[in-house]
Amino acid sequence: MIKVSGSSMARIIQSENGQLTRQYFLKENHVSIGRSTTNLIQLDDTVISSNHAEIFIERDHHGNDIYFLMDLNSKNGSFINKDKVSCKQLKHKDRIRFGHQTFTFIDDKEYLKQNNNEKISQ
Repeated sequence: MIKVSGSSMARIIQSENGQLTRQYFLKENHVSIGRSTTNLIQLDDTVISSNHAEIFIERDHHGNDIYFLMDLNSKNGSFINKDKVSCKQLKHKDRIRFGHQTFTFIDDKEYLKQNNNEKISQ
């Protein structure tokens, strides 16, 4: 079971054949992604730039966390749901791709809402 404290939490997960292989919790306000060891998420893929992208958090006027993916002028781009993006808001279950690496964005607040609704309707 996933518990969400005062502020919401989110993560990106990677899976193969339906099995979770990696997950990264987005705990920082800025999460750097790329090949370089200076990144919070380091990806070993030759088509990913050293400093490829960043996920950052902003707060709306209600105090809710809003997550964004920003490409850092990478050579091969960053993609959300097959669309190349420079900066775009992430939504629950969005598919993110950097090079050959594909992830799913999970907003745990939305995840819990959906699972509670499924339990109530059963």
